[in-house]
Amino acid sequence: MYCYEKWIGVGMGERHGFCSQVIHIYYPMKELQLWLASALFCCALMAQSPDESLVSAVQAESNPVFSFFTVMAQNGHAVLRWSVSSVKPEDFFIVEKSSDALHFNMLSAMDASLGMDSVFSLEDNSVGAGTVSYRIRITGKDGKELCSKTVNMNSATAADFKFYPNPVDKLLIIRSSHPLTIQVTDANGMVWFGQDVEAGMQIVNVSVLQKGNYILKATDKATNTVISEQLVKNN
Repeated sequence: MYCYEKWIGVGMGERHGFCSQVIHIYYPMKELQLWLASALFCCALMAQSPDESLVSAVQAESNPVFSFFTVMAQNGHAVLRWSVSSVKPEDFFIVEKSSDALHFNMLSAMDASLGMDSVFSLEDNSVGAGTVSYRIRITGKDGKELCSKTVNMNSATAADFKFYPNPVDKLLIIRSSHPLTIQVTDANGMVWFGQDVEAGMQIVNVSVLQKGNYILKATDKATNTVISEQLVKNN
C-alpha cells in the first residue's frame, strides 16, 4: 500500500528506483523485528528456568531414593550405612557432618560404584562429644542433587578409666567415669575373669588368676568403647 501510493504520478523508471529503496529499508527492519522477538523469547525462557529447576529438585528429593540410612556408635566411632534404590556409576556420595544440624561440613566423598549390592558404608573415626548429625548428598554429571534425611547420633565422651596396682596380688582397684564390663583374658583369648563394675571407684578380687601376664579388657557401657591394657598377676 505504501509503495502503491507513492507510484501515483511517477514515471516507470522512477517507480522502480523508489520501490527498490523501500524494499531495502523494509527487509532490514523486518529482520531486526524478528531478532528482537527471538531475544525476548529467550529471555523469557531464561527467567523461567530457575523456577522449573527448583520444582524438579524438590520433586526428586521427595522421591524415596534412599532405602535406608543408619548411624551406629561402635567402639567410639560412628558407622554409617545406607542403601539407594537407583544410582549411576558416575555419581558421587558427599557425606556431611554437623554439630548443630544446621551447618554441615564435608566428611568424605565416595564413588557410587564402590557399593556392595547397593549398600554403602563409611566409618567416622573422630566423632567428638555430644550430638552429631549426618546427611548424604548424591551428585552427578547432570548437575542434579539428592539429599538424604538427617540422622543424629548422641556421642558420649569416653570413660576416664584407670586401674591399679599393676602388677596385682589379689585386689585390683578400678576407677571409671562410666559403668564398665571387665574381662581378663590370657594370650590365647581364654576368659579367666569377668565382672560388671559401676562408675566411680570399685575394688575387684582377682585372686582367681594364676601368676602370669593377662589382657584386661574394659568395655564402656555408655559408648561401647573397648579399652585393652596389659595386666600382670603376682603370686
